[in-house]
Amino acid sequence: MSRRPLATLEQIAAFTGLPKRTLYDQRHRGVGVGALAFKVGTQLRWDWADVDAWVTQQKGQAAA
Repeated sequence: MSRRPLATLEQIAAFTGLPKRTLYDQRHRGVGVGALAFKVGTQLRWDWADVDAWVTQQKGQAAA
């Protein structure tokens, strides 16, 4: 796991250009849909390494 600060919902929405609602929906649809999100206390957080891996995966699917 990286030592960068965990990303917030607002940061992931800004980074991906996805609406916050879409990010919530992806989390509830299960593994393999969107970057892995988890709760820290009551807040959703993302590990930037997981987000980077998900973006790389999306780029691979777009090329296929």
